[in-house]
Amino acid sequence: MQKINLSANIENGFSNTFEYIATPNAIKSAKNIAENFKSGIHSFSIIGSYGTGKSSFLIALESDLTKQRKKPYLANPDIFSQKADFEILNIVGDYIDFETLLRRKLSVEGDADNILDGLKTYYEKIKKQNKFLLIVIDEFGKILEHAANNPERELYFLQKFAEMVNVPTRNILLLTTLHQNFGAYAKKLSESQKNEWTKVKGRFQEIPFNEPPEILLNLVSKQLQAENKITIGKNAENLYQLALQTKTVSEGFEKETAFNIFPLDPFSAIAITEAIQRYGQNERSLFSFMIAKGESTVQGFSPSDTLTYNLSKVYDYVNYIFYSVLKDANADSMRWGEISAAIVRTENISFDTPKQNENAIKIIKALGVFGLFAPQNAVFTEPQMTEYAALAMDIPDAKLIINKLKQFKIIRFAEYNQRLKLFQGTDVDLEAEIEKAKISVYYPDDYIDDLAAFFNKRISPAKACYYQKGTPRFFDYEIRKEPVELVPDGDIDGYIELIFSADGDMQERIMQKSANCSNAVIFAFFLNTAKILEHLHNIQVYKHIVKTVLLDSHDDVANKEMKQLIEYENNLLNKEISDSLFSYNQSVSWIYKGEQKTVKSLRDFNTLISDVCDDVYNATPVMNNELFNRHKLSGQIATARNYLIKALLTHSHEVDLGFPADKFPPEKTIYSSLLKTTGLHNENGLQDHPKDKSGIDTLWQASMEFLKSTTGKPQKLSELVKILSEKPYKIKQGFIDFWLPVFLIVKQNDYALYETETGAYCPKLDEFMFDLIQKKPGKYSVKMFDTEGVNIEFFNQYRKFINLGEEFSITSDKIIETIKPFLFFYNRLNDYTKHTKKFDKKSTMRFRDVLARAKDPERRFLRICLRLLVLKIRKILTNTVRLCKMPSRNYVCATPTLSTASKNG
Repeated sequence: MQKINLSANIENGFSNTFEYIATPNAIKSAKNIAENFKSGIHSFSIIGSYGTGKSSFLIALESDLTKQRKKPYLANPDIFSQKADFEILNIVGDYIDFETLLRRKLSVEGDADNILDGLKTYYEKIKKQNKFLLIVIDEFGKILEHAANNPERELYFLQKFAEMVNVPTRNILLLTTLHQNFGAYAKKLSESQKNEWTKVKGRFQEIPFNEPPEILLNLVSKQLQAENKITIGKNAENLYQLALQTKTVSEGFEKETAFNIFPLDPFSAIAITEAIQRYGQNERSLFSFMIAKGESTVQGFSPSDTLTYNLSKVYDYVNYIFYSVLKDANADSMRWGEISAAIVRTENISFDTPKQNENAIKIIKALGVFGLFAPQNAVFTEPQMTEYAALAMDIPDAKLIINKLKQFKIIRFAEYNQRLKLFQGTDVDLEAEIEKAKISVYYPDDYIDDLAAFFNKRISPAKACYYQKGTPRFFDYEIRKEPVELVPDGDIDGYIELIFSADGDMQERIMQKSANCSNAVIFAFFLNTAKILEHLHNIQVYKHIVKTVLLDSHDDVANKEMKQLIEYENNLLNKEISDSLFSYNQSVSWIYKGEQKTVKSLRDFNTLISDVCDDVYNATPVMNNELFNRHKLSGQIATARNYLIKALLTHSHEVDLGFPADKFPPEKTIYSSLLKTTGLHNENGLQDHPKDKSGIDTLWQASMEFLKSTTGKPQKLSELVKILSEKPYKIKQGFIDFWLPVFLIVKQNDYALYETETGAYCPKLDEFMFDLIQKKPGKYSVKMFDTEGVNIEFFNQYRKFINLGEEFSITSDKIIETIKPFLFFYNRLNDYTKHTKKFDKKSTMRFRDVLARAKDPERRFLRICLRLLVLKIRKILTNTVRLCKMPSRNYVCATPTLSTASKNG
């Protein structure tokens, strides 16, 4: 006959007579370990309460990996490795340093380095045998408890050990078990030591392993069934139905399980399982409880038709077995104290018979244990407690006893969670005060701010949109009484307006507002606003009682009760809002563009917000690079931006801007996405436009339209930033920080750059200039050159004077090439030459003044100088005057005169 092992030791393994039952939680844990291992994580901490079967899980997993059974319990070994065999290194933790444990296991002498070298040698030996190494450390918490006493030395060894295991190329898997979170063992450490502890914790992936009580009870029932120890109580069916009715157990708790665990009833079974998980020591588990003998045990209990091992019996067992644990300070200390106080008060009540007094104490114990261990949503009304007492506690007159306990204010019925509960007593008639307050406290009118406090702030990402275009989109939530057209700004791309209103025509008004709304705004109208406001009203009623009736009262019990009532209503209100909004239960009407949208699931919701983004931001370019396609650049990527700009300015003629072929810094990755893939740069250098269907077509078009709009008048660069930051583009600021310099460098021959306030021309683009532009784009303006109407013949005359070749067409880059020598020349003049009027010829001074006023080189230099040239040539042709007397000639001949004046000045 197969048996279930009540305890397991990884060094001993399973006995052939025992069987392991793989629970859904165990299978899920094995799957999580396998998936994380594939992603490169080699070290794991399996965290679960006492008695949840962690050790048995490890042994079952080892059995699977070593193929001891034809059919695996948990996992196929191939999901970890294709290696032929697995080598298992089992270690059971103890209250000594890990170095010593590992030294003993490997039979290695020496210091920490020698031990790790020994482990490496052991691994290499396994590797040569084509094996996979599995290291298992059960009771790892004992090792951590010891390490907390000497953290500097022992933590460092643990860190080096984990780092050795976590080398991605090594076929090593490390599994450890803990009873609590890794960080919980560091409570007594200093802040700096806790930081180091956290660093080591980060080397381990945590795997939760807490079996639900109902699963454990199912395992126990199978054990009892296998041993033919099943006796079904007379009231088992009624108790099972009562447990379902009170929500003490879920629908998934099988009736067969409820029958098989007799003499436990469902109420006491859930309570004892929770108690053992909460307080149990290493040797205590639900399985050991079922076979234990002695005082207050199941084995020593004699049931009857109306008596089970009930909740009061659970109190006696837990109080006896875990006495020392309960006496220590813990999260439940106060509630155990309340039970003890209630028992003492009950003992002082004069009932009609001693039996009633005895039964009253049992009822107190049962209510106390139920309050401690029952599910949070479970209820326990007076009729339900009366029925339970009759079915499981052999108390036929429970109603009479309950009424007397209520009369003496030892117990009371809490309306807020529908439970009979222990009560310390108060002089305030809370029920009467609540009824009076409900009349005097009006329903809230300006409730939006109050509701905002109960809504947990969150942001919803548009996942499909992000996947398709690479630009992350985020929707924020706003609580409103009336619909408002909000304009998304910054990192927020859309709004979900939560409309709470009891007005009958509100939905129609939202429809109208939404129909005329052009921004990414979705309206969520709550159809259950009245119910939500009722909870809000109750909260205000309770707060009113605290501020008026209990303001100067020292009645701690009444204050505590009101605090619990307020907390309960807060939870109900939060749940009402959250369930309506995120459970998609038809309590909310979703409206966009004047139409009601169908949102019945999270998938529908995600589809809706992505569709809104596609609709409103239809011109967003495709750029799948999260390094810079975000609202704010990291420090590393901001530095990469500077490197990319420098490469564009100095190595644009080189393949891949001169980046090394074997290295991939972030600037190279961004270059590949933004310039190489789009065709803005190739082996021939910078290109004048991106290739077709580059993904940035809409971005390029918007940028070129802005540049063309500056032909007649300079425009601030901040205007381009504004255009790209708004619909239909809504490009992230990080993207713009890269795009702006890239576009300006690509088109540098098509425009002139000025300081906005002074109008001063900026002839040179360098890293420093782009840094200034990024910080204050509004401080700089651009103007695109207009080459139409400029005579090619006279333009070439200028180019001859400065030793430049003739052109057959006038282009923006040739204008810049022609103008810059004059502007640089003027900038090198000293102050005397820039201001003196002592020249032999007036034309020299006029030429200098044209340069001085050249804030717009195209307009002032080309339009004025060339026009004067044309007029003078016409006059010369008319009067047959020599060409050398033309103003343009004089302007150019004035250059040496200005140079001489500068030297003499």
